[in-house]
Amino acid sequence: MYEQLNDRNTQCDLCGMKDPEGIIYRSDNFIYLCSKCMEKIKTAPDSLSETLERTLMGNVL
Repeated sequence: MYEQLNDRNTQCDLCGMKDPEGIIYRSDNFIYLCSKCMEKIKTAPDSLSETLERTLMGNVL
């Protein structure tokens, strides 16, 4: 589950960019995604999304 926040200083954990509008999404595991990456995650199959989240957390197993 991702929560939408307004923060111009936080970088996206996936692409490393800061959202120009200051919109950032934070997961329960404190993964931060910009709007563009969040859209990519939403449209990806569930298994790919789960694998990507584990990779971003540093736990690939």
